[in-house]
Amino acid sequence: MVELEHASAIHHASVDPARWRVPEIDAIARYRRNRRVADPDGGALVAEADGRVVGMVELLPRGFTADAGAARMPIPSVDVGLSVAPEWRRRGVGTALMGAAEEWAHEHGASRVILDLAAANTGALHLYERLGYEVHGLLMDKVVSAPASNGPGGVGSPALESYAHPRITGVDRDPESVPTIDGEKVRLRPLVEADREALLAVLRDPSVVEVWDTRGAELSADELIAGDEDWTVWAVEVDGRFAGSIQAAEEEDPDYRHAGIDIFLSSAFQGHGYGTDAVRTLARYLFEVRGHHRLTMDPAASNARAIRTYEKVGFKPVGVMRRYERGVDKDFHDGLAGELR
Repeated sequence: MVELEHASAIHHASVDPARWRVPEIDAIARYRRNRRVADPDGGALVAEADGRVVGMVELLPRGFTADAGAARMPIPSVDVGLSVAPEWRRRGVGTALMGAAEEWAHEHGASRVILDLAAANTGALHLYERLGYEVHGLLMDKVVSAPASNGPGGVGSPALESYAHPRITGVDRDPESVPTIDGEKVRLRPLVEADREALLAVLRDPSVVEVWDTRGAELSADELIAGDEDWTVWAVEVDGRFAGSIQAAEEEDPDYRHAGIDIFLSSAFQGHGYGTDAVRTLARYLFEVRGHHRLTMDPAASNARAIRTYEKVGFKPVGVMRRYERGVDKDFHDGLAGELR
C-alpha cells in the first residue's frame, strides 16, 4: 500500500507539479501510520491480481455528527481516495474498487460517497463522471508569492538550482502517456508516428550518424517511435520545428533506482544551447517529478560536444568504459560514464 501511495504521488506530481510532491518511501510509511491513528474509524480495500496488490481505495467516514452551530448540513458520507498501480490503470481496477467502496459506505450507514481530485487529473475525472459522480463545489486558489525552490534536482548542481522549474502538461502517468515539458528554449513532447520523416532526416544527419545507432536510421526510427516499457522518448521542438529526440531510461528496482538520459539533435540545432536546455529540462523532471536521486549518461568518450552539454547541466565524469560501444567504423570505442546527483 505504501508503494501504491508512492506511485500515486508520482502521478499527482506529474499532473499538478505546483501543488504535489513525491515523498520518500519511509516518509510515506510514517505518514500512513500517523493517519491511521488519527482516523481509527477509516478503512481500506485492496484489489489483488496474481497474488499482488494492484490497487486500493481508502475510506474515511465524514459528517456523521456535527456541531449545532455549523451551518453545513451533516450528511453521513465516506471520503474515498483511490490508487491503482500504473501498469494496471485503464483495466477496470479503479471501477471495481469504487464499486466496493460504495458498498462499504452503504454498509456503514453513509448516504453519500465524496472525493476530491486535481482539476488537471482528467483521467480520474473521466472515471468518476462515468460512475455517476458530479461536481458540487469548487476549490479555488491564487498564487500571491513565488515559493522558493527546494526540490532535490538542485542538490550538488548550481546549473539546476538556478533553472526555472519545467512546466508539464498533458500527462496522467499512464504507461501509454508521455508528458509534454516546456524548458526555456525547447519543448519536449511525445514522439509520434507522424514524426517519422523528420526523425529519419535527423538520424541521417552526418553529425548524428557519427555517434548514434550503427544499424541504420530506419531501425532506429522504428524503435524510438514504438518505445519500450523501460524507456521514454520525447521529440525535441524548437519554435515548433523538429530538432531531434531525447530519451530517459528508468531503473525502478528500489535498490538500484536511477535514470539515464540520451539525446541527439540535427546539426542545424547544435551549438545554440538547445541540447543543454533539453537535458536540463528532462533532468529536472526526472528529479522532481519522477523522484530519482541519481541520473547517468554514457556518451562516446570522443563525443566532446555531448560531454560539454552534459557538463553544463552538472554531470560529472566517473570513469571511462573501455571498448564500450561499436562505432560506424565497426570498431569498438571507449564510452564516458557520468552522473548527476
